[in-house]
Amino acid sequence: MNNLEEKRRAMVAMIEDWRSSGKSKKQYCLEKGINEAKFYYWYSRSKETESTPGVFIPIEKRSGTREIEVFYPNGVKLKVNGDLLLLSQLIRLY
Repeated sequence: MNNLEEKRRAMVAMIEDWRSSGKSKKQYCLEKGINEAKFYYWYSRSKETESTPGVFIPIEKRSGTREIEVFYPNGVKLKVNGDLLLLSQLIRLY
């Protein structure tokens, strides 16, 4: 295991320890002797790993008609009656 991976694991453990402590970030850093800027850096990095960017959210096709509106940056507005294939084609147009 490389140094960066070890450091990342240690910092993730530190964030988990802070969360379970019930203390403010500032108070936790003071008590543990941690540089506040470093803590906030790793805190922001931990939030990045919590959300999984680039993951698609499935769209379930339901019975009944739903109207979906598409707003293009140039001001054009389209209404589509629940046809997901048509909707995907319209999104790719722009």
